[in-house]
Amino acid sequence: MIQPLSPGEHTKAGLDQAWAQLGQAGGWFDGQERIAIAAQARAARQCRFCTDRKAALSPYAVEGNHDESETGLSNLAIDTIHRIATDPGRLSERWYGELADAGMSPEELVEITSIVGVVTIADTLARALSQPEPPLPTRGDGEPHRQSVAGMTVERGWVPMVEPESAEGMLKLMYDELLSGAGFVFNVARALTSVPEAVRDFFSAFLPNYSTHGPVRPGGLDRTQVELLASSTSAWNDCFY
Repeated sequence: MIQPLSPGEHTKAGLDQAWAQLGQAGGWFDGQERIAIAAQARAARQCRFCTDRKAALSPYAVEGNHDESETGLSNLAIDTIHRIATDPGRLSERWYGELADAGMSPEELVEITSIVGVVTIADTLARALSQPEPPLPTRGDGEPHRQSVAGMTVERGWVPMVEPESAEGMLKLMYDELLSGAGFVFNVARALTSVPEAVRDFFSAFLPNYSTHGPVRPGGLDRTQVELLASSTSAWNDCFY
């Protein structure tokens, strides 16, 4: 008899933590908005406009509207979520500039990106294990603080980032944890540092699923094998990063 597959306890604990955090207030969105962002990340997979835009030579070659119900999110936010979820390989500095001109702050973009990442990780693992996607969390109390982080600079990429030597408070603790585990800081972590909650949420889901440093668990893949699978999957998915 074939035993059903299930994630390991370490992986499940990290995903459960990240999933519960989705319903709580973040840095720039409240719990209800964060749940709506997660729902739109899922809805984008069946969006006809996104399918047509993905198939076009340029994402600017197709006009239309997204398939979405009442969300409480702005049209700009919905389009951003759908672009990140369905066509990440063609995100560009032009696109980033257009978001800024339309009124989206870098911190809002960073938090949206983190939420889309958490949903993608959780749902992809569920499908791989032939399990149902987890139901969206319930909304928690609290309001976003909407306070910019000290020490941000724009040097390595488009969005402001905080380097490890300039990090304070919760962000410094998270940097220290990443350094102790991997020995260096992932650039994807730097890209989220304008919103410490975005770093927390993403890596709560990411790290238990992608352990490439330290001792190999018994029966597990070694780092070379993991990197081969990760790189192949990223190429298949047009991973922007």
